[in-house]
Amino acid sequence: MRKLLGIALMLPFSILLFLFLIDASSIEYVWSNGGSDLPLLYRISAIWAGRSGPLLLWVAMLGALILIDGEKHPTETVPQHQLRLRLLVGFSTILLLIALMLEPFRATPSDVISRPGLNAWLQTDLMVIHPPVIFAFYTLCVGVGVHSISSMLHAGAPARDRILHLARPALWVGTLGVGLGGLWAYTILDWGGYWAWDPVETGSLLPWIALIILLHLRLPKGMSNEDHWFVGLGILPAFFAIHATLVTRANGVWDSVHAFVAEGEIDPSMGPIQRILELGIQDGAGLEVHLYLVILFCLMWLGIRHFANSEEQEWTPLVIIAGGLIGSWMGTVEVGILTGVFAFLLSNQYATNERVVWMTAGVTLMLFSYWASLLSVIPTVIGMVGFLSPMFLLGDQDDPPLDWNDGRWQQRLVLWTPLAVGAPFLLLTWLLLLAEVDGTNLEWHEIFGLPLICLSALGLTIYSWRKVVKPHLIPRLVGSMILLSILFAYAMGDALPGDADLEFRGAEGITRGMIAGFALPLFLFSIPPMIRLVWTRYGEFRLRRKPLQLRRMAIHVAHLGILLLLVGHVFTTTLVQRGDPSHIVMLAKDTPIEHGEYWYTFTELTAIGPDDEGWDENVGDGKITVTVEVRKEVEGDVIATLTPGMLRFDEGSINARSETDIWHRPHGDIVMIFDQSQAQDLSWISVTMQQGDSVDRVRVIIYDLTGSHLVWTGWSLILIGTALNWVMTPSIQKEEEE
Repeated sequence: MRKLLGIALMLPFSILLFLFLIDASSIEYVWSNGGSDLPLLYRISAIWAGRSGPLLLWVAMLGALILIDGEKHPTETVPQHQLRLRLLVGFSTILLLIALMLEPFRATPSDVISRPGLNAWLQTDLMVIHPPVIFAFYTLCVGVGVHSISSMLHAGAPARDRILHLARPALWVGTLGVGLGGLWAYTILDWGGYWAWDPVETGSLLPWIALIILLHLRLPKGMSNEDHWFVGLGILPAFFAIHATLVTRANGVWDSVHAFVAEGEIDPSMGPIQRILELGIQDGAGLEVHLYLVILFCLMWLGIRHFANSEEQEWTPLVIIAGGLIGSWMGTVEVGILTGVFAFLLSNQYATNERVVWMTAGVTLMLFSYWASLLSVIPTVIGMVGFLSPMFLLGDQDDPPLDWNDGRWQQRLVLWTPLAVGAPFLLLTWLLLLAEVDGTNLEWHEIFGLPLICLSALGLTIYSWRKVVKPHLIPRLVGSMILLSILFAYAMGDALPGDADLEFRGAEGITRGMIAGFALPLFLFSIPPMIRLVWTRYGEFRLRRKPLQLRRMAIHVAHLGILLLLVGHVFTTTLVQRGDPSHIVMLAKDTPIEHGEYWYTFTELTAIGPDDEGWDENVGDGKITVTVEVRKEVEGDVIATLTPGMLRFDEGSINARSETDIWHRPHGDIVMIFDQSQAQDLSWISVTMQQGDSVDRVRVIIYDLTGSHLVWTGWSLILIGTALNWVMTPSIQKEEEE
């Protein structure tokens, strides 16, 4: 029965996929988004262009999860197993019904004249791969969540292993999916970078951070058993996966370049929840986003119920309602709900350490909400005082005093770092996302988020110093590193590459170089010790040839990848102000123009069409290519030739798409692109002309991205490390059983 259900859920998407592959234009959804002239792979990406296709894909993914992970686990009770399957089947069925309400198999009306054509941004190879990988990521996160929920509602054996069983592959798939999205932005979009803190990007990052926290969860003495917290926090990946889907699907609520399906006009004074409610439930699209909102509230209710004392669990629904009322006074319903949740959990905890957790969470919520401009000063101060007041009632801590000469504190510190840093970073990023309904505030992510991430680098550094640096010297070394970073940021920050001397928008007196100058030394200091640790673990593996040694090495490979990616992020995102006029260069034909450390000469413009010799594009109705020679000196030899271009599309909502060209240098890439307005200005040339002799100047955008290779190197190492950790775990468990 289980296998039949899984196959049945996969069937509608399989039918839709077949219809797109054969270009069954008699079906309106295929007629609107597909095309017989599209390459075979792009007929697949055409499925994501509407509302119902991605929904059917997600239903198929959930069906595959039922087939793969639907059997009863050894430590799972029968009620837990049955509830888990019912939750998966129920969620899948509701999504399927909503998708069918959108009528993906409706016949094409007889009065249609011409086909709209596929969105130009979807006509790329990466868009064939990226959406399915992301939905696989969300599916695995939902799988982690239903394991937690079934353990919440039915007692049984510890659920930690069952939760981690899906959390490990979820982290790998999420790393792959988010990275592919960044690669698409880097090579296709006119951002000139891989990351811009766009709401959809940020939404996909949140469940990834939640998985990092879950996989590194360790608890101090005096708190509830570890499995209790694993079960409670196990719903976070599912919560944020649903939230990310809501951000993407409820366009008109969050302003995002990634959301291709618009929902209409929304009052700009409303917050996210109010905007979603304003969409109504008159059609399938409205029902879908309201379903996600209801699921989010249900998951929040389950989390409160789980962490609350048993005699007070019946109050949990009222907590969310009261929080909403508090939020009305605060001016932000979302923050009010979280305030009510944290205050309620703080008030009914008996263990001192657990009270400290919720007290800290409340204070952090107030502070971050103020940073995100969600709260004004007065509610922030009142909230912080309220959450801090219980500290005067706390009893003595159970933890023994810290002995700096005992190296074991290093182990405890690194185990706590992902939770102590990851949880605040998750909260901060989420609050900033809630505040970004009308556009991305990249500056706040960098100013507030990057220094917080530096603490993770310090934690990894301290761990890697074990048995190398005497424990009592470490606090002095860390203090010296922080002081050096502050001095470097003050003295040398504005001399860093890129736009280091430019102030962040809306942050008077804070330059990009200040933030980057503080973060870079801490990241760079942490890399050599981590490389040494990877090499040490590799030596242990070569000596013993055991899966455990290989997994230990793999974990540190992933850590090294994160550090390298962060260094690359600082150079390519923190230090680069995209959209700044300083990156726009007007090139006159055959006239060298100096920009940065190079001279650029526009030498030729070529306009060709599909019938012309030299046409090598899979899609498009015309192409313009500009040839730009790059020299180190004005009269020097040509050291590179860049050919940015523009593809013209006669059908679809976008009639011109910029084609990026990248010069890969050993120390980082130079990216040259047309902005969208320049691409629009040039689009007529590919229709009216075969040669561009009359075009004597073009406008290009140039980004010099020092350290860009570190982003992709780091991403690759994270994939390698997380894959080995995932693959080796069953062998280690089998070895331990034997």
